[in-house]
Amino acid sequence: MHLLLSQVGDSAFTVREKGITEPVQKSSFLTIDSRITVPARSGLETMSAGYQFRFGSDTRFTITKESIHMHEGSLMIQSRKIGNKVSIQGPEALLVISGSGTCMVEVETNGGLKILCVLGRIIIGSGVASDTSELLAGELVFLKPGNSGLADKINVNLAKVVESSFLLSGFQNSSSFSRSLSTVVRAQQESIGKTYNAEVGDAKEANTFEIVTTVQEEDADLETDNLARESTTKKRASYQVPKSDPLEELLGRTPTRSNSLLLKSENSTSSESRPLPGTLLRFKN
Repeated sequence: MHLLLSQVGDSAFTVREKGITEPVQKSSFLTIDSRITVPARSGLETMSAGYQFRFGSDTRFTITKESIHMHEGSLMIQSRKIGNKVSIQGPEALLVISGSGTCMVEVETNGGLKILCVLGRIIIGSGVASDTSELLAGELVFLKPGNSGLADKINVNLAKVVESSFLLSGFQNSSSFSRSLSTVVRAQQESIGKTYNAEVGDAKEANTFEIVTTVQEEDADLETDNLARESTTKKRASYQVPKSDPLEELLGRTPTRSNSLLLKSENSTSSESRPLPGTLLRFKN
């Protein structure tokens, strides 16, 4: 049972027999097995046991005893208990969500579903027991139509999501929920800065964001020096000293020491026994 807490914009309505529309009333329970339509630029917020739900603009859904059937549009789910489990039936895909946290679900054009974890830890499944995935804040995954399973995870810029999403910013948030959103946005930016020495840049596409590096000039110079040092070390390590003697390689034979210099040194006379040149040039009387 979903108790209607508040509405934003025009009133949502249900379609009765013969096309008669009936607006949903605040502080009343939503009708089971009836299609409910949320107009453009509008939304409604409901509460169920252990859950809080927000249905976005241009959303059409039906609440049954087994699941929430999303025909089109978007939905925010805030689970307060780890043991909670809820089934979301899309046009072409079945999603099972459990865990404690906040996530958003959107119906895709192809009939699949897009799931983004905003807070906490969410466990999702595609209806097949073996096909499950755990999502943390900032992680997004697509549930492909036709029971084709889950796609790979994508990281998104939570700052952009919180700023632009109607489900998060279009409703009146409690102070604790606003603080949680600010904390997780700041934590994502700091984590990227510490891990990659970068910061979150512009979100150029809907499901991805740019990472801008913040390497300073000194760090760049240091990195260049390290690369040069590594390059020099690699060159020295690759050099191998030849096994043969370079002199032997030059002469083509084993070099030998000559004894001529040694004999000449032993047989040479000292300079004291040599006659002075002056006595040889003296004239006789």
